[in-house]
Amino acid sequence: MYLVGVDVGTTNTKTVIFDVETGCICAIGSRRTITRHPVPEWSEFDAEDVWRTVLQSIQAAVQQCDRPERIRAISVASMGESAFPMDADGNVLHAAIAWYDQRTAPEAQWWENTAGRERIFTITGHIPRLTYGVNKLFWLRNHLPQVFERMYHWLSIEDFVLWKLSGSFATDYSIASRTMLFDQRTLTWSESLLEQAELPVAWFPPAFPSGTAIGSVSKEVADYTGLPLQAIVTTGGHDHLCGALAAGVTHPGQLLESIGTASVLLAVSNAFRPSPELLAAGCTTYANVVQHTYATLGTLDFAGGALEWIVTLLYGQGKQGTVSPEIYGQALHEAAEIPPGAHGAITIPSFLGSGTPYGQSSAHGAMLGLTPSHSRPELVRAMMEGLAFWLRDNTAMFYGLGIAPLKPQITVIGGTTQAAPLLQIKADIAGCPINVPQITEAAATGAALLAGMGANIIYEHTYLPARRLFI
Repeated sequence: MYLVGVDVGTTNTKTVIFDVETGCICAIGSRRTITRHPVPEWSEFDAEDVWRTVLQSIQAAVQQCDRPERIRAISVASMGESAFPMDADGNVLHAAIAWYDQRTAPEAQWWENTAGRERIFTITGHIPRLTYGVNKLFWLRNHLPQVFERMYHWLSIEDFVLWKLSGSFATDYSIASRTMLFDQRTLTWSESLLEQAELPVAWFPPAFPSGTAIGSVSKEVADYTGLPLQAIVTTGGHDHLCGALAAGVTHPGQLLESIGTASVLLAVSNAFRPSPELLAAGCTTYANVVQHTYATLGTLDFAGGALEWIVTLLYGQGKQGTVSPEIYGQALHEAAEIPPGAHGAITIPSFLGSGTPYGQSSAHGAMLGLTPSHSRPELVRAMMEGLAFWLRDNTAMFYGLGIAPLKPQITVIGGTTQAAPLLQIKADIAGCPINVPQITEAAATGAALLAGMGANIIYEHTYLPARRLFI
């Protein structure tokens, strides 16, 4: 029996086929996620681009499957904040504004002033930031009223893909949360915030727990991809949370670091507790893909990206300053040979804000203690240590908030899990064991597991064996 998980990410769209009997991935399909820039500073996802890459990634995976007729269910993980406005006939009215697009800053400030920072956090578990979906709605209302007036549906990217797969309008609690309009106390759309925002609740799809069956694959999708017609479609979840599920981080007290361009430290808890301390630290807390649990997230918006930046800056070759994977790996290994402290070089990795637990979005990064005698490996080492101290500060924050033990084991997924020198430095400085599970595509695998739960094939959370442990 097989399960399919799709991960619509910022950079790539990937599909995995998960073999229930062996607990392993037996096929992977991948396509580049297309980002369009109608204005140099803007970033958008076109609906046709998104759907085409999803179909192609599914098709590529299914073509590798020995018996596609044994596929039982499919689900979707995705980035959380981008969404498509649609009319009553299902026509997409505008591209989805990318989660990181900065154009919505005035709308975000207006909403914070209007609804109140503390009130928004107490209801939604999210701190007012320009990334969240509601600010994109406000931008359309302010700048494209002809689009706003025709709107009938607001579908986040996961919701859009589920609708295209099955014809059903639905979302899950975690993706609904990223609109900053979802009440974590009742797990329903917030009537008070929607009323204040002057947005109709009917625009938003019904919200269900992750892993809820909502329909089956349409004939059109089956014909194109090779999926069987009877394959069940289920709600999925926010990509970081799906990755945590696949990595076995499902119980209160467990921690997961998801490392990509940004770094997210995720703690699982058994209740929604929007404390003043969490608000001050800049954390978000919202419904997890595992029912009856919540995820609390600490973030650093430029983490893996910062390490790649410094290596490219120092080791880049050619006119484009590119760095091959071999040179990148060599740079990290050379840095690992430098003694702790990098001979006085210090990096504060606040290149796109301080992240948690400091909550200073306007902060900037810094490299201190430099002398003419410092070498390239020492500067790379200083960056790695700065990222490790961010991890230490955030594990200490979660301990102080009572949602993690003093010295937790941290499970790590994402793009830098192959960077053993970085992981060892993190284990040394954070003082915590770091576990790297045997997963290649964690978010898509988590979506596949949710598909299995919705199809009543998987009844318990699956724990995959550890590959490496750094102590």
